[in-house]
Amino acid sequence: MKLFEPTQIGGIPVRNRIVMAPMTTHYVRKGLVTERMIHYYQARARGGVGLVTVEDGIVDYPLGNNTDNPLAVDHERCIPGLRRLSQAIKQEGAKAMLQLSHAGRRAGHLSPRTMRLTRTGGRLPVAPSPLAHPTPGHVVPRPLSTEEIHGIIEAFGMAARRTVNAGFDMIGLHCAHMYLLGQFLSPWANKRRDAYGEDLQGRLKIVLEIIQRIKHEVGPDYPIVCRMNGQEPQDGNSAEDLQYIAKALEASGVAALHVSVGFGSILWDKEFIPAEATMGMPEGCIVHLAENIKQAVSIPVIAVNKIRHVDFAERVLQEKRADMIALGRPLLADPEWVNKAQQGRWEDIRPCVSCCQGCVGNIEKGRPISCLVNPMLGREKTARIGPVKAKRKKRVLVVGGGPAGLEASIVASQRGHAVVLWEKNEDLGGRLSVAAAPPGKAELFEFRSFLHRQASREGVQIVLNQTATVKTVSTAKPDVVVVATGGRPIVPDFLKASNGFVKTAEEVLKADLNLGAAAVIIGGGLVGLETADYLLEMGKKVTLVEMQEALGQDMPMITRMPLLLRLADKGARLLAQTRATSVSSNGIMVETEGQNKLIEADFVVLCTGQEADPSFEEGINARGIPFYRIGDCQAPGDLMAAISQGYNVGLQI
Repeated sequence: MKLFEPTQIGGIPVRNRIVMAPMTTHYVRKGLVTERMIHYYQARARGGVGLVTVEDGIVDYPLGNNTDNPLAVDHERCIPGLRRLSQAIKQEGAKAMLQLSHAGRRAGHLSPRTMRLTRTGGRLPVAPSPLAHPTPGHVVPRPLSTEEIHGIIEAFGMAARRTVNAGFDMIGLHCAHMYLLGQFLSPWANKRRDAYGEDLQGRLKIVLEIIQRIKHEVGPDYPIVCRMNGQEPQDGNSAEDLQYIAKALEASGVAALHVSVGFGSILWDKEFIPAEATMGMPEGCIVHLAENIKQAVSIPVIAVNKIRHVDFAERVLQEKRADMIALGRPLLADPEWVNKAQQGRWEDIRPCVSCCQGCVGNIEKGRPISCLVNPMLGREKTARIGPVKAKRKKRVLVVGGGPAGLEASIVASQRGHAVVLWEKNEDLGGRLSVAAAPPGKAELFEFRSFLHRQASREGVQIVLNQTATVKTVSTAKPDVVVVATGGRPIVPDFLKASNGFVKTAEEVLKADLNLGAAAVIIGGGLVGLETADYLLEMGKKVTLVEMQEALGQDMPMITRMPLLLRLADKGARLLAQTRATSVSSNGIMVETEGQNKLIEADFVVLCTGQEADPSFEEGINARGIPFYRIGDCQAPGDLMAAISQGYNVGLQI
């Protein structure tokens, strides 16, 4: 396959055509490399990637910080940690590249807790022009003077020298995603009327001078890979302009181009394509942008963004739409993606579901990244699956075939335990099956199939249509029981005697019910919003009420805003700061803006969350059978929490 053919970037041999895309981790400590970070990158290199791109190295720390906890490359103190990181990557056979970056106006984020500029250490961010980043919560930056621009050019040059001294094979230059260099390149952000603006040549000037400065510092033959946007919003660069920029970068001596897209959170634009394409968006949704750039240059072009499957990636290369494939989130989900693909074990690849929950969502919150489908992410050294000693092997009964139960079964079986899984329904999946029902959630079915397949391959004995009671469990005589039976809906008192008028989200999403034409949904979190989307697709009239001041607060902004736009387009009535107070025969009474109003409806859907149901475990405990509780029956949470708990219990048994 072409994916696994060796190639070259600027004369540097690369063992295959697969690149690990740069992704912020928040595994850094005060700008410096940590052991956790080293193990994370080393695992992806060990997994077979040809070129590992290390996340943004900030050349002007903290003024240029892109997140709350980025990697620094602004001082000699950074070199020892970076050297250990590059060595760890290279000893696994991959090449190592550090992407140099400056956030510009994107650093000017006000902390919602303190309303202070925490990323920049309290300093006003800088940019080509005094235009604030469009995401709410950003301040108007200070425009750079010509002298300050020269200082930034020098900072990139010095950072490049440190990168080389730290042992990296290549230098990445971040000119995309409307960070500082992308801001200079685009008329959408650069309104200057001096030599560093005015026209396309002027907007290119700082980037070309940085490339020249880097080459002066590290030598003309050291490969530079530029990450650039392949598309910009209205009033930005056109497709032809971007081809011109690509040609100019090639002429300046850049060795390869990594074509991405992203402008921060212009999430109110219905044509918005995020840098991390979300669930429901087509695979390879920006490959055509890489193809446009490839038509203009002769150096290697790297395609990226929601390329998930081996056959799709191969087809992009065979059709000569790009020269290399960059994988981001798929390598978070499975660091062995490349090795498994090369060995023909495609079905064993743990699939990324493009949820953006643990990666993008955690970065938004200032937390280290995690992954819904891969509980080992960031724990590569501390949470390895190891076999149990023969005398410690147990007969394990897992009750519940949802995501938590399946994950626990797989891990326990991999460690050598004899595992039986009971599921009361006729199929596996639990909440995964329910969560996959709304429009654009089919990736979750793929993950459900993966878990089922892996459990079967690991020797888990799966028994469907098996109800667990204290008596049946006692008869089975397990050494330990894992209870993953899920939770029960939280039902407000005034709805408990609604005589079938009120349905749960699970009832609506999982069953073909004879519903009326108009629905009221109580609860405006992820479940409520996606249930609204599902009902709108069925042609229902939908009103959603939420007590909080904003909808979808449990969702990353990158998935929340497009969903809210879609619901509005479909005619949903979305009411925040509205409290349901009582139910009548023809609707729901709500309190909003200090008034009581009736919202007429044929049925009501309850999306107010789950609560633990301890009754089954209490009976098990009375019989003296050791047990663990995981998932919603232990503490209501999301899919990521359920899978993580299943994994952890599988390690503990």
